[in-house]
Amino acid sequence: MPFRKIASLVSFFTVLLSLPLLAPLVSAAELKPFRAVYEARYGAFEVTATRSLSGSADNWRLDFQADSFFADINEFSRFQNRDGQLSPLHYEYRRSGLGRRRHTALNFEQADKRVVNLTNTKRTLENAPEKTQDKISYQLQLALDVAAGKQDLHYLVADGRKIREYRFTVAGTEKLQTPLGEVETIKVQRVREDDGRETNIWFAPAWNYALVKLQQNEDDETYQIALTELTIDGKSISAR
Repeated sequence: MPFRKIASLVSFFTVLLSLPLLAPLVSAAELKPFRAVYEARYGAFEVTATRSLSGSADNWRLDFQADSFFADINEFSRFQNRDGQLSPLHYEYRRSGLGRRRHTALNFEQADKRVVNLTNTKRTLENAPEKTQDKISYQLQLALDVAAGKQDLHYLVADGRKIREYRFTVAGTEKLQTPLGEVETIKVQRVREDDGRETNIWFAPAWNYALVKLQQNEDDETYQIALTELTIDGKSISAR
């Protein structure tokens, strides 16, 4: 496979896993620790990643790790949960391989409406909008909102000196066959301008709204991410 396409898959896997919700939930306002393993596939090339949520009460941490021959990525978010509204406190991203190393660290100063870039102060965001999320905390916010039956799935995410806007819509329900067994899912679609890309996400309410599958179609290529293992609050999840 050409190196460009391998790099594209790794990039897709890390960015797209930050795009949809990946967090198992219990109710509209409760989180529980979890560990989820995902496999991304592009032709014969595969990347495996692990996401985990730890903490309790008002102190939570979401971690993402992806290791491959081409790149190692570590990402985490620390945040608070107040009645189903998540407020990020600190976000960090590290990447090695695939060219130059990259490190980003952000502090969220909610009271002052600032997102301080600790690795490059010139990229600090002033007058940040209310409820601004980081690149992975909003995954959990999206999950909470879908679980609560909300229809306005709209998120503002700090990305460098920019605030990016993400919108989603619920498209219905669908049964899927997974490595963990058959499960009923809710299908969610990313709302985009006409850019030629289509992103669909499937979540399993019976598995506390864990992401089961994510698929993106772009031009004539298809990328896919699938859940292979899931543990919630120390208990292994399976439909069998």
